[in-house]
Amino acid sequence: MPAIPQFSATVFSPETAPVRDFYVSLFGLEVSTDVGWFVALRRPGEVWEVCVWDPGHEAVPAAARASAAAGAAPLLAFVVDDVTALAAAARAAEVPVLGPIVDEPWGQRHVFLQDPAGTVIDVVQFIAPDPAWLAAHGIDPSDAPVPA
Repeated sequence: MPAIPQFSATVFSPETAPVRDFYVSLFGLEVSTDVGWFVALRRPGEVWEVCVWDPGHEAVPAAARASAAAGAAPLLAFVVDDVTALAAAARAAEVPVLGPIVDEPWGQRHVFLQDPAGTVIDVVQFIAPDPAWLAAHGIDPSDAPVPA
């Protein structure tokens, strides 16, 4: 199996600046590359990045351009320490919050947001899972995510 030294998730948007600013202001990402039609965002010391790419740029393959034009979009997920605080910051910044904060029995508190390109973002905080839910699904409690 090949090594994977880095991971990137790419959001297509013909307007890269507002999408860049969204991830910088709400998630604290830093711009590592910005050439206008392509932006790479990272957190210092991390090996993953979120990229924003103008689908109209000549470097975007035709199939990807067609997919973006059809409205196909990824779902991004960020794990945070405090979903409630991040949701409040999103509302204060007039970011679309797509529903209430929900506590799931499998051990996640989450809320869905939408970035300026229309990408849906699942913001997740690990919480203690419901022991009854784990038992009903045959999951050993030691295999469940544990709140940090």
